[in-house]
Amino acid sequence: MGRRWRGEGAQHQGARPYQEDSWTVRGLPDGAMLAVLADGMGGHAGGSVASRLAVGAFIMSVEQGGSLADALQAANLAIAEGAARNTALRGMGSTLVAVMAKGDAVMWISVGDSPLYLVQDGGLERLNADHSMAPQIAELVARGVISAAEAEHHPGRHTLREAVMGERLTLIDQGSRALDPGGRLLVCSDGILSLGDARIVANAARPVQELIEAVLAVGAPAQDNVTVIKLEREE
Repeated sequence: MGRRWRGEGAQHQGARPYQEDSWTVRGLPDGAMLAVLADGMGGHAGGSVASRLAVGAFIMSVEQGGSLADALQAANLAIAEGAARNTALRGMGSTLVAVMAKGDAVMWISVGDSPLYLVQDGGLERLNADHSMAPQIAELVARGVISAAEAEHHPGRHTLREAVMGERLTLIDQGSRALDPGGRLLVCSDGILSLGDARIVANAARPVQELIEAVLAVGAPAQDNVTVIKLEREE
C-alpha cells in the first residue's frame, strides 16, 4: 500500500480585490487523501460563490460514497441550483480539480485550467489537461504561425474552453497514475504560473505558505488569486 499521505494548503488574493478560489484537503476513512480546488471565473458574477458551492458539493458527494465523476456532476448541479435561486448569480462558474491519493497511486478529475503538477526527480510534470486556449496557441507557435512573444501576450491565452457552470460538461479530464516514492503533488489555481516551472520545482519542498510567498515576491502587477495544495507521503 505504501505510506500514508499528508496534505496542506494556503492561498492569497494576490493583486485582486477579492478571493475567488476555494479549496479543501482532508483524509478519508480508507486512508486516502482528497484535495479539491475551484477557481471562480473572473469577470463572471459570483465567482467566489461558485467555487465554494463546487467544493462543498464535491466533498459531500465523495463522503457519501460517490466517485470522482459523481462528485463533479454534484458540483455542477450545485452551481446550477445556486444560480436558479439567485438571478444575480447567473453566469457564475469555476474551474475544478480534484485529486485522490492513496498508497502509491493518484486519481484525478478536472475541468478548466487549474493545474495538477507532479514534482519528481527535479522535474515538473502537469498531469491534467489544460482546458484554456493556451495549448492551441502553443500549437500555433510550434507550427510557426505566431512567435513565442506573440503567444505570451495573446489576448485569448487564458480563455477557458470549459468550466463548471451548471450546464452539460463537454471537456472533462480524468486519469490515474502510479507514483514513485519521492513524488509530490501540487494542486493549484493558475495564479501559480507567475512563478515559472523551475522556481515551482525549487520551492516545492518548502511549506506551502512559503511557496505562496515566492509567487507574491515575483511582483506581477496583475497577480491573480493563488492557491496551492501540496500532497506528499509521510516520512
